[in-house]
Amino acid sequence: MDSDVIVIGLGAAGSAALRAAARRGVRCLGIEQFDIAHDRGSSHGRSRLFRSGTSEGPEYVDLAARSRQLWSELEQETGEEIVTVVGGLSIADAGSPLLSDVRAAMDARDLPYETLDAATLRSRYPQHHVTDGDVGVLDPGTGVVRPELAIRLSVEAARRAGAEVRTGVRAVDIAERGDRVEVRLSDGSSVSGSQVVVAAGAWTSRLQPDYSVPLVVRRAVLSWFHPREGAEHRFTSDVFPVFTRELGDVTGWGAPVIDEYGVKIGLHDQAGFEIDDPAANDPEVASWELERVEAFCAAQFADLVPVARHARGCMITLTPDERFAIGRLQPQSRIVTLAACSGHGFKHSAAVGELGVQIALDEQPTVDPSPFDPTRYTHQKEAVQ
Repeated sequence: MDSDVIVIGLGAAGSAALRAAARRGVRCLGIEQFDIAHDRGSSHGRSRLFRSGTSEGPEYVDLAARSRQLWSELEQETGEEIVTVVGGLSIADAGSPLLSDVRAAMDARDLPYETLDAATLRSRYPQHHVTDGDVGVLDPGTGVVRPELAIRLSVEAARRAGAEVRTGVRAVDIAERGDRVEVRLSDGSSVSGSQVVVAAGAWTSRLQPDYSVPLVVRRAVLSWFHPREGAEHRFTSDVFPVFTRELGDVTGWGAPVIDEYGVKIGLHDQAGFEIDDPAANDPEVASWELERVEAFCAAQFADLVPVARHARGCMITLTPDERFAIGRLQPQSRIVTLAACSGHGFKHSAAVGELGVQIALDEQPTVDPSPFDPTRYTHQKEAVQ
């Protein structure tokens, strides 16, 4: 098959890229080695946090805002709710950089937020353990994204707009040949396209062995906790916002109950051992992998049973500065790579996918791509030498 745009990997960013390409009326093909909305990569987990204001910086606020617009359009098309806005609460010591970074990002884009003292936190959010020195920042635009639903609906929308989708087949090689890019597949066939968008997540370095951005894949764990009997009402989405909590030297995050799995809780520094082969990442979780998140749950939430009721293996792919790398490595290249979410990417993924297609088609981008230029690593290396 000959395409204008080939998208490799149909997870969070790739499914959005395929939808963006198909909406533009170009011939496009999406390739996914597993099923659509699978749980073998980094885009599953029933819920992911959506923050309108993010501590990573105002450029990430722009990505989140555009993602919200794109998901809202998809919700209107399908009648499905992808994002549930429940508010987002950041709690930390008054002098914490976490709070100042969140406020700075919100201020940079004139987004509303509320600052809460310890007494107000205790009164309004009694679910949390709060110390006298704590301060909260409440972002009313934060919520929960349903990742599997977002991916499935994006791919279905792309198909309706004319995209071809191939699942159960893996891209094994990408080669630029003149004005085309040839992609060799695991079934022995090949396809070619004018432009290729690589959204391969943890498989990026395997698919692009010459990719100059140094990526590290690490094990991560998703975990859910159930309320104690009689306390179920305290953790529903109408009273328990998405949260980020600095507690001593640990920073936890979580989401309210949106289904039978319960309250989702994780740690910002929960990444475990390095993974050599992403395909071998075990979906089952060992008890020792849950010890720190269970200890955080016990310290922060008296009304949750501090034993994970559900857990699932995941992966995060990290750049050296844990910032996204989006774009071409060479100006004349016909390959655009979307890497790597570094553990905080789903809320930005719809915009990242669109941005990849805009770069591929030489369109004026909706969001400034310069902060995510992948060539910055090459420039940094040259500056040191």
